[in-house]
Amino acid sequence: MMLKKIINFLAYLTLTLFLIFFILLTLINFNFFNLKTNLYSNLPNIELRKKVFNKKSIMEKFRNDYNVKFLPYTQFEELDFKKKKIKFNNEYFTNKLKYENTTSYKRYGSFFIDFYADALIVTDYSGNIYLLDKITDIISSDNELITKNIKNNLKVERVFDSFIYENKIFISYTLKKNNCNTINISYAEIKLDYLDFKNFFSPNICSKTGSPGRMQFIQIDKTPGLLLSTSEGVSDQPGANAQNLESIFGKVLFVPFDQSIKFRIFSSGHRVIQGLNVYNGKIIATEHGPRGGDEINQLIQNSNYGWPIVSLGERYDFKYNNKSLNYKKNHNANNFKDPIFSFIPSIGISEVINLPKNFSIFYDNHYIVASLNGRSIFLIRLDAQGRKALSSERIFLNQRIRDLKYHEKTKSILLALEEDGEIGILSNQ
Repeated sequence: MMLKKIINFLAYLTLTLFLIFFILLTLINFNFFNLKTNLYSNLPNIELRKKVFNKKSIMEKFRNDYNVKFLPYTQFEELDFKKKKIKFNNEYFTNKLKYENTTSYKRYGSFFIDFYADALIVTDYSGNIYLLDKITDIISSDNELITKNIKNNLKVERVFDSFIYENKIFISYTLKKNNCNTINISYAEIKLDYLDFKNFFSPNICSKTGSPGRMQFIQIDKTPGLLLSTSEGVSDQPGANAQNLESIFGKVLFVPFDQSIKFRIFSSGHRVIQGLNVYNGKIIATEHGPRGGDEINQLIQNSNYGWPIVSLGERYDFKYNNKSLNYKKNHNANNFKDPIFSFIPSIGISEVINLPKNFSIFYDNHYIVASLNGRSIFLIRLDAQGRKALSSERIFLNQRIRDLKYHEKTKSILLALEEDGEIGILSNQ
């Protein structure tokens, strides 16, 4: 009799424990009362969860980002990130649908930012130019940024960069001629009531997929002028002219201010340069690769960077069972200039600027590299000669970043956030 009672008791106890365990598993699996989240957070080593829940743990995703810091923190600083909406013309949000995809741009409302005295000048992809008074007010205000349209006579198909040098604003853009793109630079003396643009550079050459790009000031043999990047091609159809020294496409050109010559090819073998920076005698460019292989390059006069013969990336239609290379992989062995660094996977690389020392003692000798699809900026430390990347730190902002500027007085990085037409402000206070 006693034995029967013991057996019944053990049976009831086993059933009760099983029901409790089942209910507990159900509560945890469906994360009632945040039990699952707390369990994973407090007991990250309970590997049994993989079999019990038959799904990947949130800790596995966390470990995929091992030691990655998220804003407001970097590895060494605590930053502040704010976004301010710009009041653009209505066409900024409507006209972008008419533009075709190219290796340079997709259907986004791109814009570019430039400092002028204490103000910020914004140029959108349609050629509208806006003034934002007082950068310090832009950074400190919590309100929408009210813009003043600067009237001008600029007529463009699409703007690819703006650049202010001394008291002039230069705009690189395309115009259509017989369904063919011509590249152009126009300039105007900065007068805030009206900008009267004049032609600076318009070679009588066109390409269906060609475009101009970034501009920077430089002196070559004591002759001042502009560097201008150019590109050609669509997706897996590289332009035919990057290796053709008789063509302006797929190059970096030097265009002198005195127009003693029309232009000179500075470097060749480029796919599409999205960032250009001249600082302390070094020219740093950021360039879209195909699938993988976005590059940081130091540009050296008369050098060839290999496109479309050499790339660490592959075609966009790459298949995982593919056993052949579409592009050679060794730049130097094929008499081309090696990149400083290649991003694999690609980050959708865009603008690059040098980061002044007053931003942080931890980030001296750094460049900021922006990205589009990567939705991040990267803090890149180069060696003293600018020939090698020593480190790369990613800061995820979840924004497509088209342009960058650094404001020394406020220790702030200003970012052109193109999808929603916003100015981003990343500051170290």
